[in-house]
Amino acid sequence: MLTVSGHHTLPATPERIWPRILDPDSLAILIPGCQQLEQTGPDDYQGTLRVGLAAVGGTYRTHVHITERRPPEYCAFTGTIEGPTGTIQGHVQLTLTPTPDGHTELAYRGEAIIAGALGSLAGRLVESAARTLLQQGLDRFDEQLRAERE
Repeated sequence: MLTVSGHHTLPATPERIWPRILDPDSLAILIPGCQQLEQTGPDDYQGTLRVGLAAVGGTYRTHVHITERRPPEYCAFTGTIEGPTGTIQGHVQLTLTPTPDGHTELAYRGEAIIAGALGSLAGRLVESAARTLLQQGLDRFDEQLRAERE
């Protein structure tokens, strides 16, 4: 099982960030490798993502479901990624905590079970790639919030 957790400070209040997390375009930024995501129901999203690791590269289908929400402080998602070299099933929890300076501390924790050729990759490689892609997504989300504020 792959577990990833951490935190990131975002330049907006939880009230400003909350609707963005549920917006398909903004949510796609937070999903590593996601190229397209559309909302298919009140709590459901489907899309595609691209994995660029040599032996397991390709286009994958993804389904994301919101399992719990407590606006504007907490939400939980489950998701499935399926493609030519395997599947990933997991869940993630996001907690938004206001900071004294008007920003938000976003804490995340995710766990995933990886099967197929994807699962045969060394655990450290997968964890490192997941952390890098997640950080890139958080940085892009951060840039989007900053641009919107300006």
